[in-house]
Amino acid sequence: MLIILIVLTALFCACTDSNSALSNCLDVNSTVDSLPGMLRISSRGMTRLGTNESFAKANERPSMNVGLNYEFSIGRHEVLCDEFNALMEPATGLSLLCASEKIPATDLTYYDAVLFANERSKSEGFDTAYTYASAQFDANKHCVNLDGYVFHPEKKSYRLPTEAEWSAVAEANWDVSEAWVAENSDYKLHDVCSRSDNEAKVCDIIGNAMEWVNDWNGIFRDTALTNYVGAPDGGSLGIRVVKGGSYRNFASTIKLYDRGDVYTVTSTTHTEYLGFRLALGAIPNPVWLDENGAVKESVVKSQVGVYEMKKVAGTFESKLVFRNDFVDNLSFIDFGSGVVSVVEIDGTQKAYHPDISPDGKRVAYCTGLEGVSDPSNVFVRNLDAKGSGLVKLDVENAAIPRWRILENGDTAIVYVSSAANNKDDAAFAKTSTWQVTFSNGKFGTPQKLFDGAYHGGVNATNQLAVTGARILRARVAHEGKTLANGNDTVWYGGEQACNASLANDGSDRTLFLDFGGKTGAKFVGQSYRTHERLLVADTKGNLIQSVAAPNGYTFDHSEWVLGGSNYAVASLANVNGAHQKIALINLSDGSVKTLVEGEEIWHPCLWHSKNNYSSKYLDTDSAGVYYLSSAFYSALELRVKMQRFWEERNSITAVALGSSRTMFALHDKSIKSHHLLNMGFSGAQLTGMSYLFFNYVLNHLKKLKVLVLEMSPDFLWYDGYTTWNYVIYDKVPGYKYDENHNFWVDGLPEHFVDAVKVTPRSETALLHPYDLDDFLLPDSYWGFPMIVRDTTAFTLDSPVLKENFDNFKMIVETARLLGIKIVVAIYPQHPGYAQTGSFGVYGPKRSYAKKFIDSVKTMDVILFDENRFGAHDYTDNMAYNMDHLSTSGAMIFTRRLDSLLYKLNK
Repeated sequence: MLIILIVLTALFCACTDSNSALSNCLDVNSTVDSLPGMLRISSRGMTRLGTNESFAKANERPSMNVGLNYEFSIGRHEVLCDEFNALMEPATGLSLLCASEKIPATDLTYYDAVLFANERSKSEGFDTAYTYASAQFDANKHCVNLDGYVFHPEKKSYRLPTEAEWSAVAEANWDVSEAWVAENSDYKLHDVCSRSDNEAKVCDIIGNAMEWVNDWNGIFRDTALTNYVGAPDGGSLGIRVVKGGSYRNFASTIKLYDRGDVYTVTSTTHTEYLGFRLALGAIPNPVWLDENGAVKESVVKSQVGVYEMKKVAGTFESKLVFRNDFVDNLSFIDFGSGVVSVVEIDGTQKAYHPDISPDGKRVAYCTGLEGVSDPSNVFVRNLDAKGSGLVKLDVENAAIPRWRILENGDTAIVYVSSAANNKDDAAFAKTSTWQVTFSNGKFGTPQKLFDGAYHGGVNATNQLAVTGARILRARVAHEGKTLANGNDTVWYGGEQACNASLANDGSDRTLFLDFGGKTGAKFVGQSYRTHERLLVADTKGNLIQSVAAPNGYTFDHSEWVLGGSNYAVASLANVNGAHQKIALINLSDGSVKTLVEGEEIWHPCLWHSKNNYSSKYLDTDSAGVYYLSSAFYSALELRVKMQRFWEERNSITAVALGSSRTMFALHDKSIKSHHLLNMGFSGAQLTGMSYLFFNYVLNHLKKLKVLVLEMSPDFLWYDGYTTWNYVIYDKVPGYKYDENHNFWVDGLPEHFVDAVKVTPRSETALLHPYDLDDFLLPDSYWGFPMIVRDTTAFTLDSPVLKENFDNFKMIVETARLLGIKIVVAIYPQHPGYAQTGSFGVYGPKRSYAKKFIDSVKTMDVILFDENRFGAHDYTDNMAYNMDHLSTSGAMIFTRRLDSLLYKLNK
């Protein structure tokens, strides 16, 4: 009977889609907690995340039901400004300006909020819910990155509420009449709980300050889950969830299912209307949904940042692949993307002993285990989420593949016919080691190298091969000969050993593990447990080094790091034999650093590119680094444009500068009249545009004939700090590095462009409907002509307005003096704005917009006005939203602009 009731409840939830509390579906009980400012929450039934409304954003659909089978506490109101300062000023130096004692703490990054949660946990004797390796702060003391950040849902600690917890509480208390919203707020924050006096009820869950919640912003599925805690990680762009709207939003526009703001929200976002409230309580048996919609009961968490890995590798190009035994599949981290995201590779075969190709683009693996005689096959696939390009080696049995570069430059894979126990001499003699070339996604013809299964590796000069699957064996070539005529020998006194790995740096050292044998104990000077020591032997098999495992752990699955370095990787198993960590072992100092944590993670392979372009003239920690995960996604867009800028600088004849309206409306690859580069990026206004124009465009585009310059009157009132300095310039080192070198007006240093190509670049997340090659949005419709800024807030005496318009005029005047033709583009917005008092989504008054457009007409420019104050011919299917064209609209806009440019060429 109980099972039937639960099913019926879930069905009722799934069929209802409104903002009101669903009393038949969700029963939330709140009582005053003994903890200051907290309410104790228990719930029955399902809360609803997302919606089935077709007009909602993609990441808000479909509706998904979530049950919570535990109690937790939540703040009655947002954390107060004074409350925040009391803990954080001593801890990090961040101090907010508080307008009153009861005003919410706002203008805080996600990381600021979680650090506060940790501080409150420590102050009240709780464990901390968030761990990290190191913290980075900007000039204003805001935390902008936590390297090795991990959330621990199993801990009873102060933390941010999950989206499901927040929604359950909000759904039961949704009352717009008690909210500070645009209709009554005077566009400013108010004291908490000033519209509600019920001590046992949350307040300001709608409006006043928008609120951070704990979750990464992932996808939803049409399903029901229990104890859902979001996406496993931030994917490629690190998008976060914010809830509840703010004093800036009209009541009718705030929905329970809303998950974001006007622009994409990341962990480093902070603005004057964004705050948070706390939750407290352990989450039993949490579940995540990955980017493919798969339910995860366990996730692997990285504990190392991009720059930390670069210090090891000397390059941003690093990848870690490993077996996640919990899901019976391979996962990987691409540190070169700039985002430390664990990606599970789609696949159906068992996958063991992965090895990354020399170029870092593919992974080889087998279906059998070292020390096991079961049949095994070798596969190669691309190192991407889909595991594309899957190829099987067509032989009867193949195990433990290892890539190598042959003397003639060909890429090959060495494998063995069997990875079985190698202790018996007769059985071992029946096995063999093989090699097969791999090119253009295809295997060549396998060739036998010699007898014996030497799967620990074959050195570059074909003089040494090793293996370890019960005992440590070596095959050594006679002087002047190759391994085909070599001698088989047993090292380490025939004692039990395994996980042999031959160094790839030319030293021919052998890494291996033993079982606490006498030889190892004598070398170390004390006895130890099985796999408690990582051992290193020289080319004769003599021990030369030993590294101890961390307390409470032993090593397993040891391998040298690929790319030639004095580092190794290994799994770390706890006292119960669970492989909970993958560690990086520094053989130079014996230190052991955790890279990732999980439940059962095996067979790590860490690859570094050999492309290290650092020199006394080029600091690759900064050169060309125009994007990092701590920056906004607009930095990623511009990073892609900057690479093209440097690569194509000698042939570009036209350039476009502007915001996302330029970026999405003008498809530069379709322009035929010029070699045009579209340098538009999200949120750009005149500060960023003039910075690019005067420092890059004028200095390096020697063939420039045409400048396409965006005029968006609404952006004239946006200051340069929030649209350029804060979101890009101060977040990445690349622009300041160029600036410190006078923007390379005397010429680029050797390998500068090569260095730019390998700096962090993340692919767009599923939550972004465009890719980084074309920047085209899917066809949708104009939607509703929303206005998100009060048009009366725009004044003609604004110093920001004057600075921006002066910048615009300076760009125009400079280009004109240099003989560059200037096309000023005004991009289409929702035609419905013609029936409002606003020019567009961000204002200003239409009369103000007309004033500035009329002023542009007096300049020596060609005005390309495709908006015409809403009287344009861009139909609904040509739009993505109220102020951006879709692909169809972009093709129309681009053709029209190309036609104009052709005429200007005559």
